[in-house]
Amino acid sequence: MKVTAKRSKENKVTLDIEVPQDIVKKKFDEVYEKIGKEAKIPGFRPGTAPRSILEQHHAKFAREEVLKDLISETYQQGVKTENIDVIDIPEISEVKLESDVLTYKACVEVKPEINIKQYKGLKLKKKEIKVEQAEVDEYFQQLKKGRQDGVSDEKLARSLGYKTKEEFLDCLNKQLFLKKENEERARLEKELIDQLVKNTAFPAPKILVDKRIHELEHQAAHQMENYGIAEDKIKERLKEFAPKFKVEAEEQVKIFLILEEIAKLEKIERDDHMVNRAIEFVFAEAEWT
Repeated sequence: MKVTAKRSKENKVTLDIEVPQDIVKKKFDEVYEKIGKEAKIPGFRPGTAPRSILEQHHAKFAREEVLKDLISETYQQGVKTENIDVIDIPEISEVKLESDVLTYKACVEVKPEINIKQYKGLKLKKKEIKVEQAEVDEYFQQLKKGRQDGVSDEKLARSLGYKTKEEFLDCLNKQLFLKKENEERARLEKELIDQLVKNTAFPAPKILVDKRIHELEHQAAHQMENYGIAEDKIKERLKEFAPKFKVEAEEQVKIFLILEEIAKLEKIERDDHMVNRAIEFVFAEAEWT
């Protein structure tokens, strides 16, 4: 099989594929064997009709099946051989099957070339996390105000499963610390990603952006349905949110492609945890000030 790949500026690749006679003939043999087992031809039991008779009755169908199977199989082989990261289904054109040689063109959109200026040694500064006693006391008082029975501090602590008020306050302190720690982690992650995006300039592929917009719209519509919002109101709000969804989708697609490229460069396994592992890697390589 011959494969020639040509890349255009619009992140599209055209594959010129030629499938030789031996592969085409083998596929015709497979298709006619299958037809012979299933076809009902007068005067012949299933599986006994000669090839010439099958060709008389089912030549058009056999040709369609051969083209369908071979184009699917050889296109996948061509993509793998040329190491192309496709992001859309191909446009197949100029299909010719002459003298048992198949030729066709497959034009497909691919991921843009991503050149990250820097992803190691990014500068990060972690803020010191502190929980002031005043914050704990304020949280406790807010909790107390929310109760209708006006219990004492000790009774409130015991009603929540703690022996004393001090034990409950200590637990609150730890919870507030964890909350602040998670917030700081989220801030640092956003700062890290902002630096990665700033260091990498490329247009987000429209096909991926449109797909993400559709997902965001579906999620928003589902949430509004759960709140009991009427269908016509949901449609109105989705129109209002459209510009916001577009910006979010473009940013999210860029972030994913950047992290995917980092994972590729660092040989991080491509699975459901790839993005998180890539972020952890960049964190580990950062310069903390």
